[in-house]
Amino acid sequence: MNLKYIRFLAGFFLISIVILSLTGCEGKQEKFPIEKGSPIPGGLGVSIHSNITDEDIQMIADAGFKWVRIDIFWERVETKKGHYDFKTSGYDKLNKKLKTHNIKPYYILNYSNSLYEKDRSIVTDEGRAAFSKFVKETTKRYKNQGIIWEIWNEPNIALFWESQPSYEDYADLVKVVAPVIKKQDPSGLVVAPAISTLNDNGLSWLSEVLDRNILSKIDAISVHPYRLTGPETVVNDYRKLKKTIKRYTDKDIPIISSEWGYSMADEELPLTETQQAKYLTRMFLINLQEGIPVSVWYDWKNDGVNPDDKQHNYGIVFNDSTQKLSYNAIQTLTKNLKGYKFSKTIKYGRSDNHILEFKNADGKKALVFWTTGENYKLTYPLKSGNGKYYSMIGGMQRFKWKDEVEVNISSSPSYLLID
Repeated sequence: MNLKYIRFLAGFFLISIVILSLTGCEGKQEKFPIEKGSPIPGGLGVSIHSNITDEDIQMIADAGFKWVRIDIFWERVETKKGHYDFKTSGYDKLNKKLKTHNIKPYYILNYSNSLYEKDRSIVTDEGRAAFSKFVKETTKRYKNQGIIWEIWNEPNIALFWESQPSYEDYADLVKVVAPVIKKQDPSGLVVAPAISTLNDNGLSWLSEVLDRNILSKIDAISVHPYRLTGPETVVNDYRKLKKTIKRYTDKDIPIISSEWGYSMADEELPLTETQQAKYLTRMFLINLQEGIPVSVWYDWKNDGVNPDDKQHNYGIVFNDSTQKLSYNAIQTLTKNLKGYKFSKTIKYGRSDNHILEFKNADGKKALVFWTTGENYKLTYPLKSGNGKYYSMIGGMQRFKWKDEVEVNISSSPSYLLID
């Protein structure tokens, strides 16, 4: 073999490597490390709907959210059998916007399609096959972004899956669809079943689904822990959920809180704007404490024209995109705890106290304080030092202490960032 030919081969090999690095690997992405989570705000998200604007996406990014959860409606994409339109339906445009703002998509693959099924459910072989083709086209189109793909939304209630009981048909759907997602988008995560509530009925339904062996098909269990009590009460429900999962596997299956919010117009739990901001902040903090790697608040904006409509008053912003106090609260959380991970829960003082410690990669600590009881001044032992103390919505004062620190704690979480 002559020297010229050897040089030609070497040059060709080098060019091939460059081309592969620029094209063949373009867009490929590792899976989100869901078992370990990520530093704040890596696992925090918000639900949106089709009324989203460019201004909204910018505000979502400015708030610090890293995930956006939205439905990809089968019937909007496939209006004619075998024809899939992602452009007119607006999903291509949305996906591009999210990429531009470094926000990850959390796509819900749903609901039924009257071309194949008569009800809002999938109960036939034809329907499952057709839904699987829709899923194939969708996941192939948006692959290599590290997307979370959720199979349906709240299939345990008739509002979203009309043919009840639904656990057998839903399990059959997961078994058909999950392998398609994993084949088309190896970078993505497959989650299910997005059950409505974590009460006994919800957990009983989940057990029926798990009895049908879906855990081997998915990467995480997704739940919607709505409640008419404070966010702290979710701790016992998570424990029950983990026990339920343990009956079916020894693997550590992650739990995702893919939808949870509090309305300002619920007759059973009426909240002021300030109270909603408190619950939002505490929901995210409790989920971090409980090792929930992804938490999604419902909802980004109020959807109804009537601000008193309890079905549409979950937003962090009003329906005209005017910010609520909840917006200031989430922005304060993501800015103050950016780069930090939950370290431990500290038991000190009254039983209704909540003190969480966070640490960042540099070893710096942050403490978050709140109580579910009466407001009071807490004297907390702490090695002498300096820091900044932030209110729930961003007010700041500089602190210097010796051996102990005095903080006024209330139902509004506050942050002590230690220098």
